[in-house]
Order: sequence, then C-alpha cells, then structure tokens
Amino acid sequence: MMNGSGDTAFLQQLFSQEQLFLVSSDISVQETTQEEVSSVEEVTPTVPFVEEIIEKPAVAETPAPAVVTPPVVTLPEPVTPPVKPAEPKPIQLSHQVLLLTENPSLQDLDLLQNILKSVNLSLDTIDLLDLAQVSVSEHQNLLSGKMVHHVLTFGVPLKKIGLQIFLMPYQVRNVQDINFVMVDHLKDFHEDKAKKKALWMVLKQLFGV
Repeated sequence: MMNGSGDTAFLQQLFSQEQLFLVSSDISVQETTQEEVSSVEEVTPTVPFVEEIIEKPAVAETPAPAVVTPPVVTLPEPVTPPVKPAEPKPIQLSHQVLLLTENPSLQDLDLLQNILKSVNLSLDTIDLLDLAQVSVSEHQNLLSGKMVHHVLTFGVPLKKIGLQIFLMPYQVRNVQDINFVMVDHLKDFHEDKAKKKALWMVLKQLFGV
C-alpha cells in the first residue's frame, strides 16, 4: 500500500494529461452525514395530532354538581270554622184545620183533595204539614197560638209534634178546646173500602156534616 507522497507522485504520472483535484476525506464524511440526516428527516413523518396530545396537558373532567331536591313542604289545610245552623223559623198556621202527614205521594194528595171536598174543605182552606220536611224543633209549641181547632193526623203520632196525647184510632178527643183525631196513613185508603167508611164517619162527627 502506498504512502501519501508516493500516492501523489504516482497519480501525477498516471494522470499527467488530466487536471486532478484532491478531495478531503472529511468533506466526504460530512456530506454523507448531512445526507443521512436529511434522509432521516424525510422518513420521519410529522404527526400534528400526536404533538397536540403530547403538548397539551390532559384536563381532568369536573364532575357535575349533584342536584339537590328541596324537601316538599305540606301546608296545613285552612281550618273552616263550623257553620252555625240557622235558627228554624216557627211554623205559621193560618187555618182552623191542621192535617199532619209524612211523605205523601202525588196519588195520596189527590185522594186527600177528594176527602176534603166531602166535608166542604180544600187544600187552600187548611194547613197541611209534612213532618218529613221539617225539623223536630219546629214542632214545639205548634198549637200555642190557639189558631187551630181541629187536628187530623194521617198515621203520624202526636209525639212527633211534641204532644204527649194518647189517641184511639178514628175517635175524636178534645184537649184544651182542640179536637184531635188519628186515622191511618193516606196510602191505606186507596183500596180499602172499610177504612174509607170509618174515615167518613169520623169526619162527619168532627166537622158536623
């Protein structure tokens, strides 16, 4: 292998007709290194979204605040003061004849009109009191006005109007100038001829017909 000076003389003789250039080995190494670096840079891809993930710190998720449901407050119901019942008005009697009954039907009232006609009376000339439609307190002192002279009750005991008077059916009893008579309920006279006859007999005695 030739040394440096010998190599130069040999090359000068060999290429005496040519222009020679001496290339330093350092330059060759440097160029090679730059080429390798360039090739490496070209091969390495740029990944923007990876850089973004790496550069930006991860943000911890903030938990949603807990929803607090307010307690349901139940308001007390307003207390309604008790309504004082109205004082019952006293029953005003305007006739001398008072008839007592309880829950009469329309058929019963038609029969009653015929009964009254037989003794020259009508529903307009008597006081008819349905005890199912009035309170017990209204019955007290019902006869205190001395307006009534005859009381005819159709199946209603006198104790319902506050009177403790014992009566025999179809018999007239006079108490303190008032004639009292108790007979059967109006519905019992529709088909019973015997009761109709008994009623007629006591009505003639009561009203003098």
